[in-house]
Amino acid sequence: MEETRWAYIAGFLDGDGSIILQLKPRADYRFGFQIKSTISFFQSAQGKEVLSWLRETIGYGRLRERNDGIWEYNIEGWQPVLTLLRNVRPYVVAKKVQVAVAIALLEDMLQTVRPTPEQFLEWAQRVESYQTLNYSKKRKYTVQDVKRFLSSKGLLSPP
Repeated sequence: MEETRWAYIAGFLDGDGSIILQLKPRADYRFGFQIKSTISFFQSAQGKEVLSWLRETIGYGRLRERNDGIWEYNIEGWQPVLTLLRNVRPYVVAKKVQVAVAIALLEDMLQTVRPTPEQFLEWAQRVESYQTLNYSKKRKYTVQDVKRFLSSKGLLSPP
């Protein structure tokens, strides 16, 4: 893709986008939680066309209308999010720190085939730390929830 398109996407992410890392409980996961990564772009109904263009240009993700009439284009998953962040990194201005921190965490997670409980807990701490970089609502799940789960299953070594 042309550099100018990546620069445009970076500007859009800076203004009307979010990079989200969050902890989600998952009973079917070994450590009881999933680290979910999402990039979201938002527009009113009048801006739906530009979100459709983004979806077509990037080539993956999902476009949907929320109940409040706002349109959302979401890209989920470690690898798709990492790929997009690597491409926009040179052009991002306002979210430069979020991009760098998210890339570092996603690269660590993708390079580790079978993390230890301690590694997963460290990633959960990094997710929680990352969330302070965003204007986010109160977090539903924290690193303490992950720690409690891991301890209850006897997966953490005593300190």
